[in-house]
Amino acid sequence: MKRKKLLGLFLFLVFITVYVFAVMLLAVHVLPDNRWVELIFYPIAGIVWIFPAKSLVRLMLPGDDSSQ
Repeated sequence: MKRKKLLGLFLFLVFITVYVFAVMLLAVHVLPDNRWVELIFYPIAGIVWIFPAKSLVRLMLPGDDSSQ
């Protein structure tokens, strides 16, 4: 159980780090220099990370664990 939470935490931190750098690179290299595009892009990027992170959080939750 403790290993599962530790693994989930590690994966979550790796995911967030990679996601933040990917969004930053996408914003710098792909987005046009337009405030309206940024106004749309950043809130969407700020919400999208929640969906993959939800599965990592579910990994850390107690549940049907065969090691108990």
